[in-house]
Amino acid sequence: MSIFLETKRLIIKTPEATDFDNLYALQADADVMQYIGQGVRTPAEIKNGLEKAILHQKKHGFSLGCVVEKESGIFVGRAGLIYLAYDDTQPDIEVSYALTKDSWCKGYATELASALINWGFQNLPVTKLVAVINPRNDRSRRVLEKVKMNYVGRAHYWNNEVALYAIRKSNIDYSKIQLFPATVEDYPVIQNMGRFYVYDMSEYLGSDEGWEISENGLYECIDFKKYWEDKDSFPFLVRYKNEIAGFVIVDKKGSSSDIDFNMAQFFIVRKFKNKGIGRYVAQQCFKKFLGIWEVMVIPGNEGAYRFWRSTIKNYTNNNFTEYTRDIAHFNNSRKNVFKFDSGIVL
Repeated sequence: MSIFLETKRLIIKTPEATDFDNLYALQADADVMQYIGQGVRTPAEIKNGLEKAILHQKKHGFSLGCVVEKESGIFVGRAGLIYLAYDDTQPDIEVSYALTKDSWCKGYATELASALINWGFQNLPVTKLVAVINPRNDRSRRVLEKVKMNYVGRAHYWNNEVALYAIRKSNIDYSKIQLFPATVEDYPVIQNMGRFYVYDMSEYLGSDEGWEISENGLYECIDFKKYWEDKDSFPFLVRYKNEIAGFVIVDKKGSSSDIDFNMAQFFIVRKFKNKGIGRYVAQQCFKKFLGIWEVMVIPGNEGAYRFWRSTIKNYTNNNFTEYTRDIAHFNNSRKNVFKFDSGIVL
């Protein structure tokens, strides 16, 4: 078996002639093929498609291959990257997958699509990947949305109307991301951004008491002036290519006396989210302030929780602790807390 790509639970093999039986079982299943192309394939069509996949692999170094579970070795479907409709005279490369019914609802499609997108952008000279699906295939549409592919619109391929999705490679120049110490003159700028900060959090906390939008149509936020009045607080403006991209405030108020630094406030402007900027900025803070850190998250703020858990896990090589605690200086309000030593991984 020649491996093309491994994920946490799956292996994508390079295509070979011996795949025919598995592909026949997959593509002769009416439920599996309900929203794929013209539906159930004949043996001749399956053989022809397999031959195209093998030639594509030999010519380009990537293709559609069979997928098996790592632990069991059981065949669970087909996945890979190909030039759209195997047509390499046009530039679009497609993320494609189809899974056996027994492997549905296990998160395999999302796992495969995410891994294929990452592999494509890391190994191919492309800035865009596409996916083409039946507009009625709601299950696949949800998968593509989970992996951050964007709906482009309806198109026609192979005499079928399809929903076209695309994702573009991040072109962020990390050398252009800068943290500037914020002076008191910057206070109004950060205070203004604070309303957007609360607005973003309201996606997860807006139904809780105290998170209602005021009658003037503006979200209220705390007064950030206190951070310039406290010698143990360190406010920063985040800029990307000289444009304001957010703010960060580090202080020394942990939940216990052994904490050196705490991420008091952290905000990245919406247009710069999901591009790696937030993670980069957080890691720069960890490196700048070496010591024992806490990062606190309001329970229910799932966006922040996922971001910080992933960022801290990546930075520390999974060397962190996590707990839930009532924080005295926040009126004994409960917080989910991450604790780690930012110097131990350097």
